[in-house]
Amino acid sequence: MQKWEYRCNACGNWFPEKQINVDHIVPAGKLNNKQDLPDFVETLFCEVDNLQVLCSNCHDSKTKKEKKSYGGVT
Repeated sequence: MQKWEYRCNACGNWFPEKQINVDHIVPAGKLNNKQDLPDFVETLFCEVDNLQVLCSNCHDSKTKKEKKSYGGVT
């Protein structure tokens, strides 16, 4: 059996598939009400060059910072 590992784009460490996330480099944005939906969907379905591999810890940290910048809850 072959073991698949991925390098986190933030910390540079290697992780098994179960411990990584595919992350939007430019965040998909906020989704607080129905007016946010069109821009959110357009950014969510992006080109591959706006995606990166992050480990779960780095992804959680990045998401927390993004929510703060949008005025969301942490």
